Amino acid sequence: MSLVKKSENEKLNLTSRQKAIIEILTKFTAANPVTISAISEKLKLSSRTILREMPKIEKWLSDNNFKFIRKPGVGLVLDESLENQKRILELLEFENIEKEYSKDERRKYILVELLSAKEPLKSFYFTSKFKISEGTLSNDLDFLTEWLKNYNVSIIRKQGLGIYVEGSEDGYRQAIANAVYEFMTEEDILGLLNNKKQKKDSSKIEVHTQSRLFNFIDNETMKIVEEILVNTEKKMHIKYTDSAYMGLIVHISLAVKRIQNFEKIEMEKEKLSKLEMMPEFSVAEEIGKAIERKLKISIPKDEIGFITMHLVSAKIWITKIDGKLNSNNINIRQLVLTIIMFVEKELGIYLRDNEMLVEDLCNHIAPVLSRLSMNVKIKNSQLKTIKENYSDIYKATEKSCEILKDAAGVNKIPENEIAFIAMHFCVAVEKIHSAENIFSVVVVCPTGIGTSKMLAVNITKYFHNIEIKDIVSAIHIDIDKLISDGIDLIISTIQLDIDFPNLCVNPILLEQDKILIKNKLSSLGKKKSLTKKSYNKKTDKEEIVYITKLGEEILNLISSVKLLVLSNVKSIYEIIDKSSEIFAKNTEEKLKIKESLEKREKISGTYIQDFKMMLMHCKTSAVNKCCFGYIRLKYPLKDNDNYIRGAILMLVPEFDNKVHIDIMSEVSGALIENQAFFEAISYKGEKEISEELEKSLLKFYRKTVLKRMEC
Repeated sequence: MSLVKKSENEKLNLTSRQKAIIEILTKFTAANPVTISAISEKLKLSSRTILREMPKIEKWLSDNNFKFIRKPGVGLVLDESLENQKRILELLEFENIEKEYSKDERRKYILVELLSAKEPLKSFYFTSKFKISEGTLSNDLDFLTEWLKNYNVSIIRKQGLGIYVEGSEDGYRQAIANAVYEFMTEEDILGLLNNKKQKKDSSKIEVHTQSRLFNFIDNETMKIVEEILVNTEKKMHIKYTDSAYMGLIVHISLAVKRIQNFEKIEMEKEKLSKLEMMPEFSVAEEIGKAIERKLKISIPKDEIGFITMHLVSAKIWITKIDGKLNSNNINIRQLVLTIIMFVEKELGIYLRDNEMLVEDLCNHIAPVLSRLSMNVKIKNSQLKTIKENYSDIYKATEKSCEILKDAAGVNKIPENEIAFIAMHFCVAVEKIHSAENIFSVVVVCPTGIGTSKMLAVNITKYFHNIEIKDIVSAIHIDIDKLISDGIDLIISTIQLDIDFPNLCVNPILLEQDKILIKNKLSSLGKKKSLTKKSYNKKTDKEEIVYITKLGEEILNLISSVKLLVLSNVKSIYEIIDKSSEIFAKNTEEKLKIKESLEKREKISGTYIQDFKMMLMHCKTSAVNKCCFGYIRLKYPLKDNDNYIRGAILMLVPEFDNKVHIDIMSEVSGALIENQAFFEAISYKGEKEISEELEKSLLKFYRKTVLKRMEC
């Protein structure tokens, strides 16, 4: 009895929304009531939301002995004198208001919690803190998952473990920086630099979140970084925009904090090498050295790369707009093409069709002209390397840069600037030379669909010197054709007994598979000439027939996707038996499909370890079009040491039709390349699976049309 009484007499705490509604009520009288719709319009809330709040508002007014009246069809009235209405407003000021967060606010706070957490957080942590249901939390996490995709960061939800984030170094840092921006405007950041205090009306969660942000960043570091950036701006004759300035302060302060916490900072070597080619890299080095002196820490080269990325996007170089550098007087693209033609003549290599080289040099030359005209000196850490290892390219570039003298109005082009331009040519020439070492490969599996496409995707992901020329079934290997097409190697998912260089690996490459491929390529040691092979091009009529058939088959496939959920399965062959029924119209067709699937399974197991799924595929006379389905197991099946969560089913007609094979190969590749497609298969329904499959296949269709119909 005492427990119930205590609950009834417990003081009611108002939310910020309820407080706002009461404040509106005090502005109206019995002669002039206010309607629910008027309140909803004023607060930008739905009428239903206002109605949900009214019982608590009535209780609070009643507990404080104020008279509230609902007049049906008229409105709401606080039947109190003007003096009492003022007293209500005074009481509200002293009331312990529970802040209510909008959906956007709540999601921002959850994001910061996840990014700053050192270990997985339980869902209860969020549901209790924000007073939300598991369903609402799930929706919030779905939204944040999409937001974080932009930075290659994922939210991982594991039952029994909790919720946490993981991703690449670059992506994680961008996500943290943008999380800071979600809560701290440029005014807030300047406030930290000027020692402004936390707002008095901030809620506990807001204060807690700000403290979380200070795990990433602190104002003392920000002040030092600001001082360094100001000094560098003067010394290097550069200019930051306001947004770039704030971005750099936050970015570098975050980096410093992570270095002080002994967290590893890494950048992809290839990306770092490209950034070293930029003049902005020398500015980043200057900033890095200043940070090392001021804060007594060591700034790794990778971090210099990250700072360079910010500087490149910030467009820091001051552009002179008078005299010869007026954009109306200089056609940068024409200037670049002239430079390229000079280099081509010196090196004897055609480069004008390299659009990336042209665009990169166009973006590079404008700030070069500005620096030259204003006599701004920059350092190039790669100058010695370029002159020693690429002396021919450096000398060719040096001659071509003579035309920059007149454009910039100077008598000499500094070696550092020449080397920066030469680096662009080095990349272009290296790319041409690397083409000499490209290996032509054919990928093989028992049927030519399914695992072969997965293997092809993996090979191209890890080996940039391999070009996949074709995907075929084991029974269609034609050695004479392979030789005439200049194929160097067959990479297969099954053992082959043929007199042609071949290698057997897993569909999803393991580390030992990568080593095998690398060693095999090394042993082949073949250098291919730059002359392009002439292939027999099909007639336009044949191409139109293929494309038409391709479109029809894709439309058939995406409109007939099937999903089967099984609750109690005891063996792989039971899965095969149930799968055989999905696309069969009668018992005879079911038996044919079952026989073909079992035959394929006996050749080599179709279990894919990385997917925890079987990839069941075969050719069969029981179907006359491509068929795709997924068998989802309600409870995973343990088969030896494998846990099977489901089985992908792909069927193609038995007669040899290249369109069917090409489509199903693309579907197999989409399982690896399209994460949304894989997630739809794993967790969603037929409609979602079909929608994601449609995206992948229509992309494939567009690419195929352009490729086959190009002149």
